[in-house]
Amino acid sequence: MKVLLFGAGENARRFLRHHPAARRLEITAVADNDSARWGEVFEEKYKVVSPKEALKREWDLIAVTPAAYFEMEEQLVSEFGVEKEKIVRASDFLVPALANLGSVRLECDYEGCYVVSGLIPDRVIPGNGLEEFYFKREHRVMNKWWHYFEVYHTFFQKYVGSAVKILEIGVYKGGSMQMWKDYFGEQATIVGMDIDWNCKQYEDGNIHICIGSQADREFLEDVSEKWGPFDIVLDDGSHDVKHQIITFETLFPLLKEGGVYVCEDCQSSYSARYNGGYRKPDTFMEYSKNFADCVNSQYVDLGREKELPAYAEDIKACHYYDSMVVLEKKRRGYSFFTEYGRR
Repeated sequence: MKVLLFGAGENARRFLRHHPAARRLEITAVADNDSARWGEVFEEKYKVVSPKEALKREWDLIAVTPAAYFEMEEQLVSEFGVEKEKIVRASDFLVPALANLGSVRLECDYEGCYVVSGLIPDRVIPGNGLEEFYFKREHRVMNKWWHYFEVYHTFFQKYVGSAVKILEIGVYKGGSMQMWKDYFGEQATIVGMDIDWNCKQYEDGNIHICIGSQADREFLEDVSEKWGPFDIVLDDGSHDVKHQIITFETLFPLLKEGGVYVCEDCQSSYSARYNGGYRKPDTFMEYSKNFADCVNSQYVDLGREKELPAYAEDIKACHYYDSMVVLEKKRRGYSFFTEYGRR
């Protein structure tokens, strides 16, 4: 497959260095809008050219690397007459054998390279009801990493068909609100939180939308008081590392005993875009490393217990997945062992 890479920034660099598809594609050109970069050697292999020059070369698809995908798509369509069907995100390439798909399975050559739109929905084999809804059913837009569905199902399936109360921070286009309603059933209380007033349109039956910021502790407490206590809190909000910490410190203590707290898209802890950075002290991932001490709080040296957070003994377990942290809330009490049996 011959591909024209549009954009010669950090995302393009990351794609060429780390994405398995880059080693299976024939990159015929790397184009950029910045004329100051034309002629520059990119990644020691590609000479950066203008979009006009790149389009003269052979290509099957144009892979857009900048985050401003729709702006780039519009330029390619309006200025150069490229068909939308020929434009994809660089992240849309999939090598199944090397991808984290969770419990999703595909009918294809796992060693091959595909544009994901060519696999959805016909070649997707769902492993649980959430995957079935996302890939096979009609619904509003939502963005989810594929492996999230397996994690969700692992911790949420015990609530299916019950009067569960779930709060999801970040409503976006309302697709996940529909998914939770389908998954948990009509007895569930599904609450979405967002700063965008347009999200109120997604209220429907047992789906309720609250408008406000997750950086506002008082607002978070009010939502919990009105609609909680929640069995599940899912932080899919701003992804700002400071907001993630504020939200956890406010809502985890208010979570129902036996409940589940999920902070997702934790890759933001490594991104300057969200005030993150590798091992930066005030990111959510660095903050969360304290949870391991909380799980083992009873073994901390006498006299240092006060250094632990107030919620320490309420963390039963902490689970790390790609871009996701899951906590189970339960008062642990002290651990007990015995020596038993014949010598």
